[in-house]
This record gives sequence, structure tokens and C-alpha cells, in this order.
Amino acid sequence: MADIYENVTPAALARYNSRYEKFGVDVKTLGWGSNEQQRYRFEQTLRSGFDFTGKSLLDIGCGFGDYADFLSSIGQAGSYVGWDINDNLIRDARKKHSGRENTTFSVTDMLRREATEPVADIGIMLGLLNFNLQPLDNLDYSKKMIRSAYKSVRQLLVVDFLSAFTDPNYPKEDFVYYHDPAEILRFCLELTSNTVLKHDYAPIPQKEFMVFLFK
Repeated sequence: MADIYENVTPAALARYNSRYEKFGVDVKTLGWGSNEQQRYRFEQTLRSGFDFTGKSLLDIGCGFGDYADFLSSIGQAGSYVGWDINDNLIRDARKKHSGRENTTFSVTDMLRREATEPVADIGIMLGLLNFNLQPLDNLDYSKKMIRSAYKSVRQLLVVDFLSAFTDPNYPKEDFVYYHDPAEILRFCLELTSNTVLKHDYAPIPQKEFMVFLFK
């Protein structure tokens, strides 16, 4: 996997470092349009009905660890592990959450990590699979990342995507990849029959969907 996609991580680092230099510790560095949009996406992760309270959580592509703050704000915080490939983001996440119990951050690349055993009850992977990797196969890359992430959790994995069923009020963009929800659902069902696909929330601003893979 690392040989085929060897340029993905350097390209992602360059993209986020460029934003970091421009915006600093801000949701725009992470690709969110606003704090409100970020929170709205975070809220969708809870709509499966699964209770996050007291659960250990792995945030893959954690950025500044904002999801940990979100869980605390709604009283559902448990232990939290944040992984990101970007040491600038991880450094600031550590500063932001300094002194917070049961919260750790590390520079970890899922693309090069061999998952051997679960590290948390729940995993989230938000915004990681939205960039167009052409001429590489985006769907194959997404499957590999989901498979590895699923091995890293004990109870539930939540992943979001930009949908191929786009909002006509918002123009398509060449630099992002729009996943076909039927293709993603078919693959996830191969991993677990306990899969839920959520495609009913409002565009932000593009149409998005989430899958919930239960163990």
C-alpha cells in the first residue's frame, strides 16, 4: 500500500502546512468552512444512536483535537487518542489540551501503519477521504484506509464522505473526490453486516454521507 500511494502523505502534508501558515490554529486550516459547519458534522457522528459516553475514542486525522472538545461540551467525553500525519497540528493539539486527563496525541500515518489490534472502542475518520488522488484509484485507497481503521476499533467506526449525489446549488470541484454511497455501502457490508449509511443531512455546502460500521 505504501509503495502505490507513496506520494499521498507528502501531498497532504504540503496542503495542510500551506493552510497552517495562512490560518494558524483555525478550522480553515483543517478544511472546515466554519466552526458551525465543523460542529454540524461532528453532531452527525452521534445520530446512529450509539452512546459515546465514557467510551475510548480514536480520532484518525484529528487536526487540533477539536472532536475531543466537542464530546466534552455534550458530556460524552471518555479517553481520547488523536492521530494525525502533521506534526504542526499535533504540536498545537498537545498545547491546546495540555493537562487534560486521558487525552493523547501522536504523529501516526494510517497509510503506513499495520493495524494489529484495536486501540479504542470507537474510531472516527472525518474528511480524510475527500481529496481527488488522480491518477490513483480513490476507491481502492478509501477501502484500504477503512479496512485498517476498522481493525483499530473494538465497537464502532464512523467515516464521512462527499457524495456523488451532489447538490446542484453548489459547483463540483476538481480537487475533491465524490464517493458513490452504494459502492461504499457494498464494501462496508463485506467488512460487517452491521453497517448503517446516513445520507439524509443537509449539504455543508456539498452533499455528504457517513457510514457507521459496528462490530
